[in-house]
Amino acid sequence: MMTDSTSLLVLFDIDGTLILSGRAGVRGMNAAFRRLYGADGVLDTVPIAGRTDRAIVGDGLSSIGLAPTDPEIMRLRDAYLEELPLELPRPAGEPSCVLPGVGALLDALEDLPGVHVGLLTGNFERGAELKLTHFDLWRRFSFGAFGDHHLDRRALLPVAIERACAAGLPACPPERVVIIGDTPLDVDCARTHGARALAVATGHYDTTALEATGADLVVPTLTDTSRLVRWTVTPPLSPSR
Repeated sequence: MMTDSTSLLVLFDIDGTLILSGRAGVRGMNAAFRRLYGADGVLDTVPIAGRTDRAIVGDGLSSIGLAPTDPEIMRLRDAYLEELPLELPRPAGEPSCVLPGVGALLDALEDLPGVHVGLLTGNFERGAELKLTHFDLWRRFSFGAFGDHHLDRRALLPVAIERACAAGLPACPPERVVIIGDTPLDVDCARTHGARALAVATGHYDTTALEATGADLVVPTLTDTSRLVRWTVTPPLSPSR
């Protein structure tokens, strides 16, 4: 597979980066566990931020004494995908919105030649589609890597590059990839592969916590469109890793 050293992939996380869903995903998964197994609040003690849905579901199953086999994970996934559309429009007393600056940044990136925008998210693929369609953002992304088949978020960057190629886009080397996310695991995924990491403090982590991860750029929000676009398309003067 030939790589293109001039094109750029910009990969967005979803929850805490593009949107807040009022914790519809957690509520939907808890509802699926309750419906299938009669267990309440399964995810209350399971770490969520930055992890893949497969890993989250696996931990949830283990916590109620079930082996996280592939058939059992897929069974829970399918039940969750039935619950999620019910939870997304339901008032929950927590923010449910597109985060500040997202629309303007996507508009600006889409107008740049050689820049291709995709997703790198721990969400199950259909869950990502349901969430982003609810906020009219799914149409903005032509490819992505999702959390259906991998426990470790690090595995998703090669998948995203492969998915970009399958969508007819150039194969960018990792150093021509920017990952935008709100958790240390987003940054870790980028650094593992030599991609650049833009960390935004609109999720569970503040700027101090994100700066400690070694992210290439940390911002409080995605609202400074001109600065973010300029940083995104300007390669570093020397390798940062």
